[in-house]
Amino acid sequence: MKLTPECVNCIFSQALRVCRTLGVDDVTAKKVLDAVALDVPGWRMEETPPQVASRVYPLIGRLLEKRDLYAEQKAEATRHAAGLVSEAAALAAREPDALTAALKAAVAGNVIDLAATHTFDLKEEIAKIFQTPFAVDDTASLKTALASAREVMVVGDNAGEHLFDKLLLQSLKTLYPHLKLTYAVRGAPIINDITYAQAQSAGIGEVAEILDSGVDTPGLDLSRASQAFMRRYEASDVIIAKGMGNYECLDDTATRPTWFLLKIKCEVVAASLGRSVGEIICKRGGPDA
Repeated sequence: MKLTPECVNCIFSQALRVCRTLGVDDVTAKKVLDAVALDVPGWRMEETPPQVASRVYPLIGRLLEKRDLYAEQKAEATRHAAGLVSEAAALAAREPDALTAALKAAVAGNVIDLAATHTFDLKEEIAKIFQTPFAVDDTASLKTALASAREVMVVGDNAGEHLFDKLLLQSLKTLYPHLKLTYAVRGAPIINDITYAQAQSAGIGEVAEILDSGVDTPGLDLSRASQAFMRRYEASDVIIAKGMGNYECLDDTATRPTWFLLKIKCEVVAASLGRSVGEIICKRGGPDA
């Protein structure tokens, strides 16, 4: 998905959001906004929003002398999510279809996003997700693919959300014990995206192999992935890509059968999918989609 004027406005606005989130004084916030404004002319419309963000956030980090801008917020999101995972698991256990329930639990975690322009109450969202049908529902084709797959890669998105991803991985392990499961994470801190240490700390390594993609974008940009990661990506029979950033990166670049699993949080992504903000999606992408 390519950059739009709305994306330009959104990414620029995120610079101020970072400053307000971190409690930066107004003089410093103005310096950050000035620096990002000077960078805007270099943003190319053929880029994806995550590619632009991969330059903007390190720029802000250098000005604020803070490499991992949202380190404290990611830790808090993880603590908050930890108190709600059991609730999601209990709701999932009541659902008649175990895979759909696990997918919805993972989508419920997708509301934890410090870069989104809409905010959500996670406790309310968990209950709402289980009562909401997928607006784009390709779960049937996913079930068919999983039945014959040998290796499945789940591409993670945000910190905190990764605890709900673990529920999905555990369900996949139970439903399809023959699968080799991998969980892809970012190669460097970017916004509030999940990295290797956080995934390992959550015990995801107990149910799946954790893979560092090598990318520094808030989404899986295959052009920046390591060769080792790409070998595993190309060997995967099924990719389950979580969140909008991964959709923005992979929508027109995925080379493996991919199912995008997300909640729509902005009008640009909504328009791309032909749906509305707030809807939940399980959409088949990649070759032959």
